[in-house]
Amino acid sequence: MEHTDVLVIGGGVIGVAFAASLESAGLLVTVIDQGSNPKLNSLVAKRQKNSVLVDTNPRISALSISAWDFLNSFGEGLSSAPYQRMEVLDGEGTGRLTFCAKELGLGELGHIVENDQLSAELINNLKRESNIRFHWNTELKELEKLEDGYAIKLDSGILQTKLLVGADGNQSKVRKLANINSCKWTYNQKGIVAIVETELPHVRTARQWFTSNGILAFLPLADKNLCSIVLSTKNYDEIMSMDEQALAYFLENLSERVLGKIVGVGPRLAFPILQEHSLRYVDENLAVIGDAAHTIHPLAGQGANIGFADAKDLSQLIKQSCLKGTSLGCREVLNQYQSSRRRDNLSTAALMEIFARGFSSSHPTVQWLRNEGMNFVDRSGLFKKIIAKLATLR
Repeated sequence: MEHTDVLVIGGGVIGVAFAASLESAGLLVTVIDQGSNPKLNSLVAKRQKNSVLVDTNPRISALSISAWDFLNSFGEGLSSAPYQRMEVLDGEGTGRLTFCAKELGLGELGHIVENDQLSAELINNLKRESNIRFHWNTELKELEKLEDGYAIKLDSGILQTKLLVGADGNQSKVRKLANINSCKWTYNQKGIVAIVETELPHVRTARQWFTSNGILAFLPLADKNLCSIVLSTKNYDEIMSMDEQALAYFLENLSERVLGKIVGVGPRLAFPILQEHSLRYVDENLAVIGDAAHTIHPLAGQGANIGFADAKDLSQLIKQSCLKGTSLGCREVLNQYQSSRRRDNLSTAALMEIFARGFSSSHPTVQWLRNEGMNFVDRSGLFKKIIAKLATLR
């Protein structure tokens, strides 16, 4: 039977970042994922006929300054596309809200990262003699609770751990096998993501429109004419069935041609939009982080940020436990993680719920209030700075 101190189920960006942050703790950490290992592949525009972008991965995250600082505390030379400006517009009215890094005394508002690229860079940064191991194309089969940890049944055999961490997304098998219940509801929407090439440069500005066809975000990438788009919409079947030229024209209209024509469209992915929150994050010798603990509406791009905050808090508590000589799976320590993170995650989820319902309403009174509210905040000075710093420095 193989042994490890910490076993992370899930090799996405949150799971990899959490594992990498523990490298300095002297613990033996094992990461298991049923998918293949991420590859280094810089995002560049490659064209084929009909203006289709190829070799582009649409899985992108918008990171706050706090999340980026956490990653850079143990990672080196990480790739990102920093952005200095954000514009939020009501596509059905005159509401407009603009944030500028310079006005806030910041170098940037945040960083756009390609998920697989970030994971691959974090893995490559690990020392040659690192105490962190990865098992790709490996599936979790069963959990067995032991007196001081868990025995995990895998395709390849049994692995015993003192602390089991589920970072395996909103369909978390760890959460299911540990009998952790959750509260869940859907919006009858899907999020559509793709990379697009625009006629005009994005000038490192993130943009978001609230429209009758859904919520559309353009996130600027390192290439001055490439953006990652995220569209939350009820009309997902119709939009996913469009050819590239029809989709380009549709996005041009929805974005009010702020970036001119859409001259290239990459592969599309669609995912269901929902809110789900685990009723608890921990058990004896077990914790869940990221989407395994909570999934929120993507309209403000905060899902990855609160996931990295989970990883940071749990990692710090584990390191403190090592210094004090306490058990890694100590319920008292894990309860501290749960207590600190649930408050922030629930408040973020509630805020996203308010935004999602308020900005999807077509009622004239709600639309008027929405436009007036956005313009009031934009003119408010101090209140605007408070909101911006909560979003960027959290």
